[in-house]
Amino acid sequence: MPKDERVLKIAESVQEKNSAEVGGDKIIPLLEERSRTKELLRLIESKRGEVAEEVYQRVKSDYEMRLSNLNREISRQASNFEKTRNDYRDLVRRLENADHLGERSLEELKVRYAIGEYTEEEYEKIGKQKQEKIEYYRSKTKSYKLNMERLENVLSQLE
Repeated sequence: MPKDERVLKIAESVQEKNSAEVGGDKIIPLLEERSRTKELLRLIESKRGEVAEEVYQRVKSDYEMRLSNLNREISRQASNFEKTRNDYRDLVRRLENADHLGERSLEELKVRYAIGEYTEEEYEKIGKQKQEKIEYYRSKTKSYKLNMERLENVLSQLE
């Protein structure tokens, strides 16, 4: 299997696996819920002394437990996002390398055509295939960079 095709298959499988996670679909609602829970804890604190200490403690404990669970899940999701972002970085590096190799291959084709190794028909056919691969790599690179930006945006909200 040629190197270029291996890169292509790796890129496809990772994108399919992670595409649903990229936009923060899972973590944004958790962050919103954490914010609401913190606000409710502040409100609970303001009710201290207005209700029996036992009731106050029970309600406060309940919301502290919820907050703890939310923080644990947010940390887990953030860890997954960081791993995905790192996977994207690796894929971008590989795709950029494949793009570079494709450009060199296209240059080589031009030289070989110029010295008569290929007919014009062969040159056009092979050149078109190589250019399509290069464009595919560039398209994937652009897509992964956009996904990395989205992940970094979501992760920056956690700090």
